Amino acid sequence: MRSIENTPESSSRIFHSYPKTTLSFIVLISLIIVLTVFEIALRILAPIAITNVGYVNTPNGLLYGWGFKPYDLVRIEDPDTGKVSFDRVNNKGWRDRDRTYENPRHAFRVVILGDSETFGFIVPKNKTFTWLLEDRLKAEGKNVEIINISYSRWGTSQQLEALEKEGMKYRPDLVIINFNGNDVTDNIIHTDPGKFGARIPFFHELSPGGMLERRDNPRFSKERNRISRQYILSKSEILKRLWLVRLAIKHAKKAPHIIASGQINLLNIVLARKMSKRFQSALERAIGREMSLAELEEFLADFNLGINARKAIIRITENRGFQRQFHGAQGLYEKASLSNDHWPLFRKILEEIRDVAMEGDAKVMIASDYGPGLYKWMRDWYRAPPGDKAKRFFSLHNRRLRSLADSIGIEFIEPSKNDERARNDPHLNEIGHLDKANKLYEILMDSYGSEIRSR
Repeated sequence: MRSIENTPESSSRIFHSYPKTTLSFIVLISLIIVLTVFEIALRILAPIAITNVGYVNTPNGLLYGWGFKPYDLVRIEDPDTGKVSFDRVNNKGWRDRDRTYENPRHAFRVVILGDSETFGFIVPKNKTFTWLLEDRLKAEGKNVEIINISYSRWGTSQQLEALEKEGMKYRPDLVIINFNGNDVTDNIIHTDPGKFGARIPFFHELSPGGMLERRDNPRFSKERNRISRQYILSKSEILKRLWLVRLAIKHAKKAPHIIASGQINLLNIVLARKMSKRFQSALERAIGREMSLAELEEFLADFNLGINARKAIIRITENRGFQRQFHGAQGLYEKASLSNDHWPLFRKILEEIRDVAMEGDAKVMIASDYGPGLYKWMRDWYRAPPGDKAKRFFSLHNRRLRSLADSIGIEFIEPSKNDERARNDPHLNEIGHLDKANKLYEILMDSYGSEIRSR
């Protein structure tokens, strides 16, 4: 049998026999090689992230529902300027400095549990209040560690789980729960029929006798094994960039105003009896319609609206997610939102956090997020009406939280006085984080100053 040699002549004959197929094959192989080299170069030299929430299939994600693996990148976008920054989580997947469970320097340790506010949803890592607080203490020569254990969208249920599985390994002297109002409703996120209800591996509920019980979420195993769009994107630096380009194009095409169901809900509250049936019908017909400011003003010109009403409508119809998705008055119009069926569950989870901490000889504090900056933000977006009545309802959150803290034997921390928010997002901006850091500094030095100085 005659052997076939791979010679230039044989290759030439193949090319002349199948020119299109051969050329296509060469182009395909070349493209694969170029993309592979480009992908490797991006991973080494310029990796980026597409989320600041985390992923399901990471060590922390499998424990708490979503999270990062050690040294993952986090993408942060300033909602006011659009500036994007990237930073990495630490050696254990938290947005914090690298930590060890051992405490060889015998530092005074504070574990702070929270959700997006503690995580620093819109600020760089070194501008979060936990980071700034430790910076200040260390600059003054104090041997203190402020350990941040938090992820966006966490409820108090996940904070309890994280304290048991992670926080107490550091043997903290103090545990601080940074409270946000959505923590209460996030404790029942497993009841959401959508994707978020499947992304938490466990939940807590009250037994008929009022005892706290932890249960596995049967929907989580399916979510864990699902190959999601985000999962696929996260595996490729090229795909991540293409996704961000798509988002940028989508954002650039977005009109500054929109009529959506959320905004109509809010307008019904703000304008109340001032909305004519004709205007209400026009809004319903315009649902989903995006407009420029000029187009919106032309739309409003057909109705007899006062200056203040027009001003409110222009602000409320800004094309922002938190406005489009508004579905309630958040308790500031008729009753405080903490006066609901989820409060007893929150109380029991808080009691369990207290017990877990005290078993490890740690004290517990709870810090409120309901400061004047949040109220101002809500006023600016017409989510709270003017007047003393709304302010009283708003302050009721802090009074009730203080009462709860007193009744279960933990300390309550009032919100800082300058809890400034971004214009386009209710989270603390850099000024707000700095003020919160300074507030917690005062609390620590007042309550634990002698112990801190002795370390």
